[in-house]
Amino acid sequence: MNKIHLFIILTLTLTLAWAGSSWNLVQTPSAATFNGITSPNGHFAIAVGENGNIVHFNNGDSGTVMPSGTTEELYDVYATSSSFAVAAGEDVVLLWDGVQWDQLFTGSSDTIYTGTWISPEEDVVLYESLGQFNVICPYLPNEPTQPFCRAYSQPMLTACGESNDIKLLMASGNIEHVNNLLQDQSNNLPLHEEAVPLFLNAIWVPPLACLPGSIEPTELFAIRGGDEFWYFDGAEWSNMNVNVPGDQTLTWLSGTNANNILATGFKANGMGGNDGVVWRYDGQNWVEDTNLPAGTPGLSDITAHINLPDLIFANNFDTTNRAIFSNHAQVDILAAAEEGRYLGSVDLFPNANVDLSVSKRLTTPDPIVPGQRITFQLVVQNLGPGTATNVRFLDGYFNSIQIAVDNCGMSEFNVYAGWHYRDVTIPTLAPGEVVFCTMEFDVVGTPGDEIRNYAAVFELDEINHHNNESRITGVMIQSP
Repeated sequence: MNKIHLFIILTLTLTLAWAGSSWNLVQTPSAATFNGITSPNGHFAIAVGENGNIVHFNNGDSGTVMPSGTTEELYDVYATSSSFAVAAGEDVVLLWDGVQWDQLFTGSSDTIYTGTWISPEEDVVLYESLGQFNVICPYLPNEPTQPFCRAYSQPMLTACGESNDIKLLMASGNIEHVNNLLQDQSNNLPLHEEAVPLFLNAIWVPPLACLPGSIEPTELFAIRGGDEFWYFDGAEWSNMNVNVPGDQTLTWLSGTNANNILATGFKANGMGGNDGVVWRYDGQNWVEDTNLPAGTPGLSDITAHINLPDLIFANNFDTTNRAIFSNHAQVDILAAAEEGRYLGSVDLFPNANVDLSVSKRLTTPDPIVPGQRITFQLVVQNLGPGTATNVRFLDGYFNSIQIAVDNCGMSEFNVYAGWHYRDVTIPTLAPGEVVFCTMEFDVVGTPGDEIRNYAAVFELDEINHHNNESRITGVMIQSP
């Protein structure tokens, strides 16, 4: 099986080599700055930058410049598919509908908009303005009336979750739990709150780390102060105590799983410019790549996605980083390009060779009524080609039902705000091997309550995260 991963790094490099990888330089049709990048799947990527420049990449090609309708600087972009994306910049927010980019918002106050995110269901779009207060605004597509925005003391670096179950990951280290209207969902308190703000610069969420309900992500990786790697273990943030040289500034990080993470950065080269910095985490240690070609310039942004050729943007790095420093809100690194380029590779993480799938279905027919015992069937399969090891098999359910019989061998590991979480480790799962099991629940909710339940599987060498979750929603308890 061809194991290809997308890595896009905003940089000014002409060549870049990584152990086990071979990079090829390709010129994009734009010579503009690329400030933000996104890739929602294995076939499509978007880069945005100066003068309203937007470049779309399809199936690993060299890119196509798309009309944006603006000449403002664009800083951030987020896509959930090839037909839906949001981009934000100075006094402008844009939406992509699969055909064209249209303006969602324009202003004239020299306000920087960034912090873009879209729910997987594509029913809410978030964007953020930076200033004395950092204001997050939700946009609900196709709704005639839009909700109010909400101000926070520190900016949102990214988000994770799903519709009406969104975790806002803040620069302070706080984790806010909100619905599509930005209303608090966990007893009107953050899921996690730091006594003293951490002032993080970047946060990356590993696949499947963001669980449904009022529970903190199982793990997060972050950059703090430009020279520290931090880790969130599901309960607390801690310094990973990596010895990053004092002349380096780390800018962003991303990966395909918790054993394969890249971080980018830069250091002054003494000639008015910057040299590039790349670090890699293998699940145990952060190690700097000291084999970058001489003259590799500063690196500022990265996104990763499985099943696309690796892309590294190459362009010139502005030695004066634009930033906003009001109440510690800031846009950390904004690169400026003289020549838009990328490097392509097809082999960065050769150990990724497992494709797990999980499905869950309710076998009890309607109507579901209070006091009834209902049964779910769960199926886990390894589609290959490699053997899966230490597979985490997880189940979560809301308190409208109560576990009665667990034939999957799981144990409860967390209960919070009405959600119950159970899991078990499957030591090995050979290619083609299938695990069947059932779980029985007593219906304890009242008529009108929804039965919410899901299952998930996770393995570090996973190559396809799209079939790692199975959700059951929309099942309503009815009157007897």
